[in-house]
Amino acid sequence: MPHRSTLRRLALASASAFAPVLPLAAVSAVAVGCGSAAVAPNSAQEAYDRGVEAFDRGRYVRAIEHFRTALDFGRTSPLAADAQFYLARAYAEDGQYLLAGNEFTRFIEFYRSDARLQQAAYERILAYAALSPDHELDQTDTERAIDYIRLYLSQYPESDNADAARALLDELREKLALKRYDNGRLYERRELFEAAMVYYESVLQEYPTSEWADDALIGSLRAQIAFARASVRDRQTERYAEALAKYDRFITLFPNSPHVREAEGLYEQAFQAHRSLTAAASASAE
Repeated sequence: MPHRSTLRRLALASASAFAPVLPLAAVSAVAVGCGSAAVAPNSAQEAYDRGVEAFDRGRYVRAIEHFRTALDFGRTSPLAADAQFYLARAYAEDGQYLLAGNEFTRFIEFYRSDARLQQAAYERILAYAALSPDHELDQTDTERAIDYIRLYLSQYPESDNADAARALLDELREKLALKRYDNGRLYERRELFEAAMVYYESVLQEYPTSEWADDALIGSLRAQIAFARASVRDRQTERYAEALAKYDRFITLFPNSPHVREAEGLYEQAFQAHRSLTAAASASAE
């Protein structure tokens, strides 16, 4: 999972030009100065000003309350867009990333002409990326984050945040590739070789540039040989032949892989078995 401080740094560094800056209302300043912040605000401006002050002090739960109150005065007020943007950020700063993502989405849908639209879309992907769990767990949140990143890049391919978004996309895709690879390893250990090959091959098909691609292909070769060995004799020859083809593919795609020596050993096993079966078939045909 991307570290929270990293996400916060990326968001704030790229957003300084867009942060809403409004003067505190006089009535709010008097109320705060007199220690009467607990009194319900009388206007959207007062609620918003209290929210900004709480946000700047790192009191994000209190800020959320005030920004919601500001929005209760109506989403068509001059402060509504600012309150909505700050509300989403306050949820993110408080670690409530799902709610932050939802509020950024609401901002994007309600305020389509706002100058911060691109920034909101970027901070939305940071919020959803922060929900991405370790690769061993269900990756639904990771896949959703990837969908939002792709949407962002399709809309803002030349934005200042585009490179960071692409880097985050690569990071999340690596996690999905590792998840697939681990599933392949699991099935291989259970001697469910066909299922193992399905997962290994899916890494190569969907994440061909992943750092796990050569691991997946050597795993597929290993599982193919074990599958051939466990097959009925009538199917062994063709399945060993498939293993030989996978070796050729491995050497072509990953000639410098650290798994080359293992691949060569597996090739020798498959070659000897295939040659023995072919010779036996020829002898029986005579």
